[in-house]
Amino acid sequence: MTASPSAWLPSAALLSLLDTLGEDDFLDRFLDWINAALGADQCMLFFCAADKTVSTLLYKDFAKDESARALAHSYISERRYMQDPNFALLKQCAPGQLHVLHLDHLGTEMGPNYRRRFFDEPGFRDKLSIIRGHASGSYYLNLYRRAGSFGEVFAHADDESSAARLLSSLIVKHYQINQKMLAQGPLAFLSHREQQVCQAVLQGKKNELIADELGVTLNSVVTYRKRAYEKLGISSRAQLFALCQ
Repeated sequence: MTASPSAWLPSAALLSLLDTLGEDDFLDRFLDWINAALGADQCMLFFCAADKTVSTLLYKDFAKDESARALAHSYISERRYMQDPNFALLKQCAPGQLHVLHLDHLGTEMGPNYRRRFFDEPGFRDKLSIIRGHASGSYYLNLYRRAGSFGEVFAHADDESSAARLLSSLIVKHYQINQKMLAQGPLAFLSHREQQVCQAVLQGKKNELIADELGVTLNSVVTYRKRAYEKLGISSRAQLFALCQ
């Protein structure tokens, strides 16, 4: 029997997301979609390059922006990823390989300090991890829930596998279409002007020089920087350096 078209046609929200693949506002729409469709309370996306260097690409806590920034900073700058039970898989994931893992898969492999920092303190009760290998490195998507479980979202195991492949494919394609986003890391979801100002700040440039180079007013530079810091969940130049190191 042929399936009804409604059983396989993508939703309007997914079609809208696909329309922005590779564009500046894709990541915002991607975050909105996983929050609505999967009930994710937090999203973290990391990238493990071929040389095993790990960097942050995206983070969002839909209730506590500052919490997500702090966790991403702790994970990278404090090298907490070395304690991540999934790190061995992340380093060894071959191009095209896909791993889907749950919180209960980790068992006793997760140390008490790691669990306290990344689960107990922010109040998370479930986690869905997706690792996707690519020739350039491995993408590591982590979704968290404070109530309920991701098992409630998927009626069958095949549904979860299909969703994981879709999510990871969208991420890989987006960053491969727009290669510079890999270098931009968490700055990638800022506007073009906000990115320019932050990059200039990271180069140690003063506001007056930034304004002159961009051909905008000093007040505009201050405004762009303020907006960028709000989106990133930070409040100082030092925090910007820590986030992007």
